[in-house]
Amino acid sequence: MKRIVLIAAALGTLVAASAAVAHLRAADVTAAAATLTATTPTNVETRTFSCDGQTFEVTTGKWTGTATSTTADLNGPAALYLKSVYNTTKKLGWIEGRLKIAASDNRTHLSITGVNSDGTIDGWVRGSAGRGDGSVFGSLAGTFSKTGGLTAGAIGSGTATNAAVIAKHIRCSSSQTPRPSVFLLVRGQVETVSASSITVKPKDGSASQTCAVKDDDDVERVKSGDQVEMTCVQSAGAWTLVKVRKR
Repeated sequence: MKRIVLIAAALGTLVAASAAVAHLRAADVTAAAATLTATTPTNVETRTFSCDGQTFEVTTGKWTGTATSTTADLNGPAALYLKSVYNTTKKLGWIEGRLKIAASDNRTHLSITGVNSDGTIDGWVRGSAGRGDGSVFGSLAGTFSKTGGLTAGAIGSGTATNAAVIAKHIRCSSSQTPRPSVFLLVRGQVETVSASSITVKPKDGSASQTCAVKDDDDVERVKSGDQVEMTCVQSAGAWTLVKVRKR
């Protein structure tokens, strides 16, 4: 599994610009570094579209790994949630999403946006480093594939060529099967819940129902014993959580 070098640094020239730090109460900066693996896929889905003689792939999913750093806020299990829109005809597109690092206080969240030029990423990250420990700003470089996730990446450094795109609406038709139309609604008590699945026992006493979890944020406020209403959708013969709310 390839490693990613992650350098979270606020550059002096950026911090010196008053417009860039007008919202901050202090302008202290500290360079930080971490290595990161984010290549293990979970619930990765790709839809293909034909648009005016061009082909697009829209991929959504989660890739997990581990961030290792001497900086506590950048050290721990890592989860990368991305949406990729990629024109396979022009070999050009973009990514957007977020990176979570379950550090000591489980509060390092970074937003990610970037241009994808034939698999090479040129982008930007911004977010919070822990609970009240500061903000992270940096450039993003690396490579991305729907099967391999983000590899050979670097935040604050890297060799990616600067790139920009203009995206506009064109008429598209999906070459995939229609979106799922079979749903499951369960009202009852949570039996078990984790970052990968949730099981609810219906109030009427019927069999417990289990749904896969695509994003652990969807269940972070739910615990065993809670009374909930859970909605799931059938995809590839399995139930996947759409939403869950307490009752």
